Amino acid sequence: MYRIGICDDEIHISTELETMLQKIMKKWNAECEIEPWYSGEKLCQYLEMGNYFDLIFLDIELIHMNGLDVGRFIRNTLNDIKTNIVYISYNQSYAMQLFKVQPLDFLVKPLTYDSVEEVLRNFMKIVQKKKCFIEYKVGSNYIKQPADDIIYLRSDNKKIYIVMTREEKDFYGKLKNILVQLPSHFLQIHQSFIINQDYVAEYRYEEVTMQNGERLNISRSYRNTVKEALISKRKKEDGC
Repeated sequence: MYRIGICDDEIHISTELETMLQKIMKKWNAECEIEPWYSGEKLCQYLEMGNYFDLIFLDIELIHMNGLDVGRFIRNTLNDIKTNIVYISYNQSYAMQLFKVQPLDFLVKPLTYDSVEEVLRNFMKIVQKKKCFIEYKVGSNYIKQPADDIIYLRSDNKKIYIVMTREEKDFYGKLKNILVQLPSHFLQIHQSFIINQDYVAEYRYEEVTMQNGERLNISRSYRNTVKEALISKRKKEDGC
């Protein structure tokens, strides 16, 4: 089930987009739940309560709190880089302003069926690529944890701590046994730390700062490997 939000104060555009999304997802036999919003403030309040969307179509020219402010709230205040954002606008000149929000795409109004379908296709590819879990045991229970929710993992005194944006979990285990379960965008930087590269806010040769503000040391033996991996990731994101 995919949760898709639409935030546009032009009701007729929101309705048209919802119809397109339903038609496309039905064609692909993909279950979805679509929820419209007509105010950036109301959407932010909803997300701040712990609710989420996998994908949000976000109008830039919202009244009062505009789409750029909503995007910054999602990324910076909620520390949420997981939600895919697609901006929509009549104006094509917003490209540089959108860069720090890292949107999935940008669509120009009036929206067309083909452009919406292409965005959904790219979204589905990304979701499927990142759809990975780690499995661990707590007592007699086996737990599946989506890897994409993890900022980093820390080991301490035979325990592994899973640090996420809104909570932390722990279990007994070894990092080396978890590392083999993780997708390629996870990177070991220290005997006690494995980070999700998607959550790196700042990189220095001896440490990384994660999106939640925590600074983690990179041990000497990992520094060159970490440097190469993070520089390579940045080049791919910049299209170099």
